[in-house]
Amino acid sequence: MARPSNAYWDRRAQQRMARYHRGSDSVIAQISTAYDKGQVNIEASIDRILGKFAREGGMTVEEATKLLNEPISRREWAAIKAQYAKVRDPDIRRQLLARLNAPAYAARITRQQALQADMYVQSKLIADAELALSTHGYVNTINEAYYRTMFDMQRGTGLGFDFARIPTKTIQTILKRPWSGQHYSNRIWGNTDVLAAMLSEVVTGGLKSGASLQAMRKEIEERLDVGKHAANRLLRTETTYMANAAEMESYEEAEIERYQFVATLDNRTSEQCQAQDLKIYNVKDAKPNVNMPPMHPYCRSTTIAVIGVKEESNLMRRARDPVTGKTSLVPASMPYPEWYKHYVERAA
Repeated sequence: MARPSNAYWDRRAQQRMARYHRGSDSVIAQISTAYDKGQVNIEASIDRILGKFAREGGMTVEEATKLLNEPISRREWAAIKAQYAKVRDPDIRRQLLARLNAPAYAARITRQQALQADMYVQSKLIADAELALSTHGYVNTINEAYYRTMFDMQRGTGLGFDFARIPTKTIQTILKRPWSGQHYSNRIWGNTDVLAAMLSEVVTGGLKSGASLQAMRKEIEERLDVGKHAANRLLRTETTYMANAAEMESYEEAEIERYQFVATLDNRTSEQCQAQDLKIYNVKDAKPNVNMPPMHPYCRSTTIAVIGVKEESNLMRRARDPVTGKTSLVPASMPYPEWYKHYVERAA
């Protein structure tokens, strides 16, 4: 049996990684929409809480301070608090409610406090959407990476060896692993904490400097663009982690003991990835940011299975029907949908 060249495995691995990131494009677009919706809500809140004062602008520091220290009605405060019910994630909802029920909001609530609280609520509504969208995207990436890697190994070797579907428990383990020292959900929370603080500063600082609502709107948009950039960076980096972690699971299931690091070599390749390129490691020792991608934010590097005589012999044994003794073969021309239907759906 002719073995594919290293160039074949390298090309297929990079094509897979590019595919995973194309799949992330739609998730990023949906997250961007959540930020845009947040901007609309934030501007409406400013208009509601500050009214004509914000629209006209031109206030002195003393006038702005006096306005911000004026109390809002309990009805207005209740409307701000009620927005927490829109949050779907239980952890975000619980932490948001704890913030809104803090002692600082128990008595007289000023316009400045109301603005800060509303900016925080809007930021956490964005966080809620980002968390749900990214988690759904990561699950899709894990599944696709596991099966497409298995597909490439079968089509490359020509052997239709038996393998198990990726367990839900394994998917959850990959999702919940804080591989970078902090789970992606915590990074989303932290990023939107920073966003809320920046938005509050834009409004209060804008009022005190005499800025108009139009001027503040432009600065709010700029701050939200910073938030979008942080969300994009996180999603791209985590997608690379999820894909590589799932591919390691496919190697283990195929009893592949070693993998080779494959850097995407172009003018954007980092020094970390260049230093790792073509190095071989044991699958059991794979560790993100050490010897397995991602090595840095926006990393696009990947890996390939090291299939030698021993591994090929084992896969051939697994491809042999125990009843008929015939070897199940996968043609190099077989498309992925046909393969998936035959080896994944029918085998379930």
